[in-house]
Amino acid sequence: MEEKEEAAWSAGLDVLRRLTEAGHPAYLVGGCVRDRLLGRRGGDIDIATAAEPTAVMSLFADVLPTGLKHGTVTVREAGFGFEVTTFRQESGYSDARHPDAVAFVRDVREDLARRDFTVNAMAMDADGALVDPFGGQADMRDRVLRAVGHAAERFGEDALRMLRGIRFAAELGYRIDESTWDGLLARRDKLRLVAMERVGAELDKMIGGADPARALTLLSESGLADRTAEPLPPAVVAGLRAAAGEMAAAMNAQGEPIGGDLRWAALFVGCGATAADVLATLRVLRYAGRRAERIASVARLHERLSGAIPGGPFGRRKAIAEGAGAIAGEAREGWIRAVLDFGREAARDWLRLAEAAPSAIALGGPDGPYREASRWLREMPAAAASELAVRGDELVRHAGLPAGPWVARHLRLLLEEVALGRAANEKTVLLAAFASHLRKER
Repeated sequence: MEEKEEAAWSAGLDVLRRLTEAGHPAYLVGGCVRDRLLGRRGGDIDIATAAEPTAVMSLFADVLPTGLKHGTVTVREAGFGFEVTTFRQESGYSDARHPDAVAFVRDVREDLARRDFTVNAMAMDADGALVDPFGGQADMRDRVLRAVGHAAERFGEDALRMLRGIRFAAELGYRIDESTWDGLLARRDKLRLVAMERVGAELDKMIGGADPARALTLLSESGLADRTAEPLPPAVVAGLRAAAGEMAAAMNAQGEPIGGDLRWAALFVGCGATAADVLATLRVLRYAGRRAERIASVARLHERLSGAIPGGPFGRRKAIAEGAGAIAGEAREGWIRAVLDFGREAARDWLRLAEAAPSAIALGGPDGPYREASRWLREMPAAAASELAVRGDELVRHAGLPAGPWVARHLRLLLEEVALGRAANEKTVLLAAFASHLRKER
């Protein structure tokens, strides 16, 4: 494990020891224990203790009262933050997300009983001794994800657990226990009570995880995708199973792996979603506008290239791949115009998808035109008006006209000439071309 992760683990054990030495039983709990046992890189290190928040705050110099209502404070030790929560039982869950009432208890087993899955319901003390009342170790050995107690009750308490279950199953490569799956199906309508921000965060972790294709398949099979508080576009929900195949191809392909927003782009391309569907989906999931626009730009470019919107340059793929002169020239010009419309970044993103999974993502399969398109992109002398050797204010002065929409239009004309190789990106050449355009318009 990385040095920083080991340092955090060591600091967490120091917090445990201080609590224990003060007479308060304390344990590392949840996902950090699971990941430690599996030898996986972990996330946050959480601590549960018999000590109530006031007692915890009296023992440590640097403590933040981050969740006193639920018995949680954050202890800062050796540069790391640890959530320390009093052993508790919960009841109520009227919103299917949060307990209406919390009662502090003295036994860690009672605390573990309220947790979601057996692999997350284990605790470890400072000496490494494990408390595992629900068979989490056995389930890890058998590679099965099983709810603690009655699955329908666990999912009824917190409906987000259903999405978390799908994420854990995909991430860990576990099968979902039959009774746990049945409990999920029985409670899936409760997902409509979960805030879209939380749904979006879980989906983001699935797409960015170890096996997004399996996560998408489970989402499709569970019916959760069409039970969100705000509906996702029908094309996206209907296309999840197909998208899983595209995602699997992209993830298993040779070459540089794709990640982050490119995985989302692969999902939408696999769904056959339009750019409008992309923006609608990411808006519903509360993703940042800039991020959504980047992903949508890849979808727009793919629509153009596939001919789903007018002007697609790769319609006659076989002739292009064989280098037929006029057709190849037509494809090159169409590609360059698409790059000018949607941007160099979208073009690079699309090409990375095409390289990762040519048979699934790229048009024309492994011998498709994307190889030529990559060269055409590299050879473009300019892809944005800001890259031209002339500025808008210089056109205004050269023409002796008041500024207006005509400036942007003429910069685009000049950009096309430079990008297509019809004019050098030099100020004198561009001003001469501009003057010629003006004369023709008059």
